[in-house]
Amino acid sequence: MMLRIGNRRGFTLVEVMAASVILALGVVMIYQGFFISLDSLGYCLDYLRLSPMADEKIWQAQDTLIRLGPKAELDTSGNFIYGRRSFGWNLSYNPLEGSLGLYEINLSVLWQNGQRAARLNRGAYALYYDGE
Repeated sequence: MMLRIGNRRGFTLVEVMAASVILALGVVMIYQGFFISLDSLGYCLDYLRLSPMADEKIWQAQDTLIRLGPKAELDTSGNFIYGRRSFGWNLSYNPLEGSLGLYEINLSVLWQNGQRAARLNRGAYALYYDGE
């Protein structure tokens, strides 16, 4: 039996460890990209679900201000649960200076998306005309 010292088959321990580290880093990067994509998808789904609700709330505020003007009493904040998640909203309306009966309406819908606070903003104007 002859021993071949110069022509060994296989990999050394250092080569196997280096390849394992490179493979592990690649897997971590792939998972990180996957989780970032999932987080973005969750935000987009929440945004798409909340957009019609936010538009409806703005339209309600516009309709109330168009009909009642300075006599309007609108709720300015609240919470609701949609699909096991809690959402909050804040509504502000102010008459614009220098214009008679023109109101600026701003709505913010707030929710927690993972570790960040997400927000959906909507704005509109309403013109109250009392007929005088």
